[in-house]
Amino acid sequence: FGFELDWTEFYTTTRKPSAGDVGALPVSGGVINGNLGIGTPNILGGSSIVLGDNDTGLKQNGDGLLDIYANGVQVFRFQNDTLESKKSINVTGRLTPTDYGNFDSRYVQDIRLGSLQYGQVWNGPGFNDASGYVITGIINSNSDELVDGAHRRPIQKLIGNQWYNVVSI
Repeated sequence: FGFELDWTEFYTTTRKPSAGDVGALPVSGGVINGNLGIGTPNILGGSSIVLGDNDTGLKQNGDGLLDIYANGVQVFRFQNDTLESKKSINVTGRLTPTDYGNFDSRYVQDIRLGSLQYGQVWNGPGFNDASGYVITGIINSNSDELVDGAHRRPIQKLIGNQWYNVVSI
């Protein structure tokens, strides 16, 4: 024919089309407007990518929010300094936190003996002290063969910044 219309392009090995010329994404860079489905249509909508199932994938639901969906249900969220699971997490291995502060306050953190007290001792066999106390000293002030009194201290435990006296069973 010998003529070329101004809207036609002839591509050759020396004049290759760009990705934009043929409606493709470039290998490096590029922007997809709308959602993307890999191997399936995407029904999550918005800025999302589904993988193999039309309602399972990743979706950007706002500035700094990346959500994971399974069968159309949000199951996990990444947000700046927070990871949020919307479902139970089952762990086969060991979880090792870096901060135990949120649950350490439920456990005994320390043990001590409380203030010294004097207790009168029964002058005969079978003396029992009060529940939760230990005897720390014996007194015989009149030098006879019977004990006159005992020093005792309560056993105390620290749980979450509060000291409690231990009781005996």
